[in-house]
Amino acid sequence: MKGRFRQSMNWLHTWAGFSFAWLLYFIFVTGSLGYFENEIDRWMKPELAITNQDIADEIVLNIAEKELHQHAKEASQWYISYPSSRDPYIEISWLQLADPNLNIPRQWHEKNIDPLNGEIREVRNTSGGETLYRLHYNLHYMPLVAGYILTSVGTMLMLIALVTGVIIHKKIFLEFFTFRSNKGLRSWLDIHNVFSVLPLPFHLMITYSGLVLLMSVSMAPVIESTFGEGRAKHREFYDLAQLELTDTQRIDFASQSLSLSAVLADAKTRFGNKNISYLGITNRDTASPTYEVWFEAGKGIEYASLVTYSLSERYVEMTLQQGKAGAAAKVYDILEHLHEGLFAGPYLRWLYFISGLFGAGMVASGAIIWLKKKQSKDTYTLPLLSRLNAGFIVGLPVGVACYFISNRLLPVGFVDRAEWEMHSLFIALASCLLFSLFYKRASLWPKLLYVAAFSYMLIPLINALTTDHNLLVSFFNQDWLMLGFDISMLVTAVLLLISAITVGRKEQVC
Repeated sequence: MKGRFRQSMNWLHTWAGFSFAWLLYFIFVTGSLGYFENEIDRWMKPELAITNQDIADEIVLNIAEKELHQHAKEASQWYISYPSSRDPYIEISWLQLADPNLNIPRQWHEKNIDPLNGEIREVRNTSGGETLYRLHYNLHYMPLVAGYILTSVGTMLMLIALVTGVIIHKKIFLEFFTFRSNKGLRSWLDIHNVFSVLPLPFHLMITYSGLVLLMSVSMAPVIESTFGEGRAKHREFYDLAQLELTDTQRIDFASQSLSLSAVLADAKTRFGNKNISYLGITNRDTASPTYEVWFEAGKGIEYASLVTYSLSERYVEMTLQQGKAGAAAKVYDILEHLHEGLFAGPYLRWLYFISGLFGAGMVASGAIIWLKKKQSKDTYTLPLLSRLNAGFIVGLPVGVACYFISNRLLPVGFVDRAEWEMHSLFIALASCLLFSLFYKRASLWPKLLYVAAFSYMLIPLINALTTDHNLLVSFFNQDWLMLGFDISMLVTAVLLLISAITVGRKEQVC
């Protein structure tokens, strides 16, 4: 019975992992890049005016408020983003309401402010790090709901593959310390174990939490059985499930003096040990404006906290958020913050990133193992899958490199340049898949890896040729973010080059 059970788990592990292997690989790669979403955004906007020294909160407000009055006088909402370690610049944003008479759509605007002269700095339009990050759960070129459903199914299969993988390996931790080189399939199994076992807690956390975050899609029938069908009913469920506990109190504050500067001064007096992250105002030019003060969290997995000031009759009320009302919502919050890692410092963020890449390696090596096991069956389908597997596994990193390169090579005034950055990623991926179909199979992997290495070597070079940033300038300006990005690209290129040379000396991968 034990043998049959383990054999059944082995079958389930194999097919749960391989059936959605390329999608899972895509999710792990793009999701891992998301842990440096802010840093990627910064690199893809080289015109940003950054602040290398501390600026008083009041000075930032004065600079930002002046520009908001000039450019967003009619906006209903204003927000001011304060410099932080990950975003060392001042940014303003506002909501432009729709005006059918002037054919103006409802949209948000974001602008960077130069702290030296207090003026708006023009920044190129780009998809940035956020769009790259969002790929791992909404995919692309398809309706959002379809992307969520596919991601949910893939995540469920990933969780099954992880649990069954633990079951079928009786000596899972012992096997982690065993690596047999030049042993063909056995070596790939050892590589698969290394990628799987070392970050196993992370893989279980990231997979289960990802599944929970998509529960409104995967569990939609359950929600609809209670609340009814339609977007409004789903919103009703979400508002109830995510209900916030708040503490509202009247404060000694003159209602007629309520303003951004007054709110900032009061917040700094009450919460002087916290750093300001955002200042905002909603319902501008109405009888009941609401002022928001966002703080950076100082400890734990929370990454922000909110205090609001609003008018109630002739009094000013201050409301503090104190977390979710329900136990289930609190668990959801914990899983969300663990999954996104926004609370993490630089070292923990790197650990998240590397663990995510291990997940991509785990899926990729698992797909290679499956194909190597089947290669004795000389059919038309298996060689085709083998070629496409090489094209996809190497083609996605090539696509990411082309995404960065396109940011520098597309003209700044190019129409729809942000969309074309993303198009370039998928064009490069499709080109690698097409190349893999026609190039000789024996040397396909090294050739693709050489292409990937060359692509990443180009990124710092093109950056230096097309912007005012390069390795030396970034070093002397102490712009560690830009310097770190370029060095990371060079390190990636070297690792890919070593992989290409190593694979080129061996027999074909699969």
